[in-house]
Parts: sequence; C-alpha cells; structure tokens
Amino acid sequence: MAWISLFFLFFTLEAAELPRFLTKHSPETLRFISMDGRYAYVQKKPGVLGMVSSFRSLDFISEASSNDYLVRSSRFKQRLAIESIPNAHDEYNFLKNNRIMVVDFGNTTTRDVGFGRNSKLHLKDEWISYFNPVEKVLHIQNLVTQKKYDIRLSKKANPFFLPEVEMVSSSTVIYTDINENGYSALIAYDLISQKSNIIYRSPQSATRLEMCQQEGYLAVGEFPYEGVSRGSKILKFSGEMKGTSYTTLYSSVEQDLGNMVCLPEFIYFIKTMTQDKQINYRTTEAVRLNLKTQDIEIRSELKNVAQLLEMDGRVLIPLRGEFFVLEGKFNLGEDILKAVPTREELQLDL
Repeated sequence: MAWISLFFLFFTLEAAELPRFLTKHSPETLRFISMDGRYAYVQKKPGVLGMVSSFRSLDFISEASSNDYLVRSSRFKQRLAIESIPNAHDEYNFLKNNRIMVVDFGNTTTRDVGFGRNSKLHLKDEWISYFNPVEKVLHIQNLVTQKKYDIRLSKKANPFFLPEVEMVSSSTVIYTDINENGYSALIAYDLISQKSNIIYRSPQSATRLEMCQQEGYLAVGEFPYEGVSRGSKILKFSGEMKGTSYTTLYSSVEQDLGNMVCLPEFIYFIKTMTQDKQINYRTTEAVRLNLKTQDIEIRSELKNVAQLLEMDGRVLIPLRGEFFVLEGKFNLGEDILKAVPTREELQLDL
C-alpha cells in the first residue's frame, strides 16, 4: 500500500478576494447553469421548474405541492438528474423519497426514473444511482437499457446516513456504508457476480467518507462528524480501482468539513483554519489541493465556508444569499445571442 505521510501543511499564496457569480437570475431561483450560460434551469415559483436559453423561457415541470427542485449534472454533460422535493419547507423528513427524473443536457423533455434521494449520474450519463432511505436500498439503473440493480446496505443506527456512490466501470460500483458501531467503509460491488468486498475501512469511528471522481482517479476523503475530535485525510485511488492500493494526498489533525470537488488537476475542499473547542467556534476556508505537488493553497478569505458546489465544472461557495466563484467563469450577465441555435434551443419556441 502506497503511503505518503503529511505531518505538516504547506500553504501557498494569500487568498485573493473572490468574485461574485453574476447572472441574469436570482441566486434563490437558480438550480443549474451551464459554464457558458447558454442553459439555465430556474425555479420560477414553488412547484414550477423552467429552462431559460437565448432569451426564451419554458416552464416544463409544474407540481401542485409547492415542490422544490435539485438539478445535478456530471462532467460528461449528456444528461441532468432532477429531484422533485414535495413540501420542502413544511415537511422536514429525512426518510421521505423524492421523485427522480432525467433530462437531456439543455433540453426540457423529462423521463421518470424512480423515487429516492441523492441521485447521481455516472459513466457518460448512461447510469444513475439513488438511495431509498426507508428500505435502505441503493438503486443502480442503466438509462439506456433500463436494467436495474439493487444493493442493500447494512442496518445502522444513523437515520441521516446517505451513501456516497461512484461507478468506475459498467460492472463496478463503489459506495460507502457504516456499521452499527459507527465505522465507515468503502465497498466495491460487482453488478455481474453480485459480490462485494471492502477496499477501505476507517480505523476510527464517527467519521464519514466522501468520494469524488475525475478521469484517471477516485478521491476518498475521511472527515469527522460535527463535534467529534478526529483528524481528516484524503486518499487517491487509481481510476481503474485494480486492487486496494492508494496514496495519501493529505492528512491533518484538524476537524475539516470536507465537501470535496474533484477537478483534473486539483481537489477543492473545506479546511478548518482555526478552532476554539472551548466555545465551539472555528474558521473555515475553501482550499485547493494540487494533485502533483500535494501543496495546499488557500482560495477564500470568508472565514465561514460551509459548502462547496460544482456546476458544470464551475466551483462555487454559497454564502449569505450569494455565490462566490472559486473556479470557472463568473460573469454571465451579458445579453448576447448565440450565433447558431442548437436543435434543443429551437424546441423552446413558444
């Protein structure tokens, strides 16, 4: 097993002031926007999801229960996964299932997939995964052949647990699970043989495993739960996942938040910069881990970063009703028509 110990952190550069994300849409209504700004999916009002493209708008989902919507993409840009959350502001139930749909990237014709939570697209967007928290079943579905697979997770005492899922091939699913003693594990499941094996087991309890993937590698982060005195680390597995060997890219005694975003050359995550355990206060910033040098670069100076969002390759920090841009274009507020409309745009004529 390859192992690189990092007993110290090497920080480079002072963080510059981050630009605010500028679009024609309110941050409260924006659910997804492409890197070039050509396609924007916005929630017009409770229960209504629309798409705006080249000065044209079409409301294509309308539900009566004041539903809220989550729109997720992948680096492959073939489809989008849409999660419809009923009574999002009235019914705070961590075990309820949401309606899950898919739509072609930049289009408005939806297709129902199933009911669950935490939907995610995989492998050129030909696959989708989602979790049923009531039955504790992870669903894997091929969107081309409609073939479905079910993976039953172990019984656990934590009702808020949602597994992390990545697919490294059309037959291998990597997912996270925890046992009744609170130890997390990374598990590889073979869809053909329906057999599983543990490829990483956490050496300490009360930590959660995160995953993010780019071409050529899979990153696994181990971060403590809130209020638990544990360290943090980030591991790198090869993209093919042949065997269980990995490299430790980062290790710290601090209780980092994690929330990793993988890019081809960097991994963004939220790091704890200072912490006063007596008054339970800490400052957190977005940092960037260089995959080649393993250096850490501080990328924000907001002191209270709690979440990172990846949207079509753009990395954002949502904070106090605004988005700050870590990576990607930040000014999409120009009124410029695209020269040649695509077939999907032509379908938006009302």
